[in-house]
Amino acid sequence: MKDEVFIRGKVPMTKSEVRAISIDLLGLDNSSKKLLDVGAGTGSVGLQVAYNFPHIKVTAIERNKDAVDLIKQNQAKFGVENVAVIEAYAPIELPQEEKFDAIFIGGSGGNLTDIIDWSLIHLKLGGRLVLNFILLENALQAMNHLEKLPVSELTMKQIQVSNWHKLGAGHYFEPQNPTVIIGCKKLEE
Repeated sequence: MKDEVFIRGKVPMTKSEVRAISIDLLGLDNSSKKLLDVGAGTGSVGLQVAYNFPHIKVTAIERNKDAVDLIKQNQAKFGVENVAVIEAYAPIELPQEEKFDAIFIGGSGGNLTDIIDWSLIHLKLGGRLVLNFILLENALQAMNHLEKLPVSELTMKQIQVSNWHKLGAGHYFEPQNPTVIIGCKKLEE
């Protein structure tokens, strides 16, 4: 989905190229049933998954009321009914037995390691966890923490996208923020 199709506000949004890589790393397919989108922001990742995989139930957790409103507006715009939005500060209380096929962490609000630990509790064995960062310190904190946990296929990528623009008689590439994407798989017992 192009960024331009989303109703936008002042809430940060995961850009289309980063969404494409992140959604690919989530490893979703026809057997996937549930995705958790933590720190959902505008909900662009969860909403795109809900739109592209209408059989997947998406739960989006976001603490910012303006962002929650944007998620709901975009949900209505795209006509996706398979998204539940929870206005809360993660990690939240979930039944121990509630498990997700994949979990995306787009924001942590300063609770990064707690959210990672909590996510692994609620991730199915063999499920995938994907995290996005623009701050290198947070990416390194996540990577250092994940290296001590029961995960495999741990990967970290940094991407930077620039878009072609006209400027007077010439052209230039306008850069987006570089984004670090971390992905891993919960080890099967």
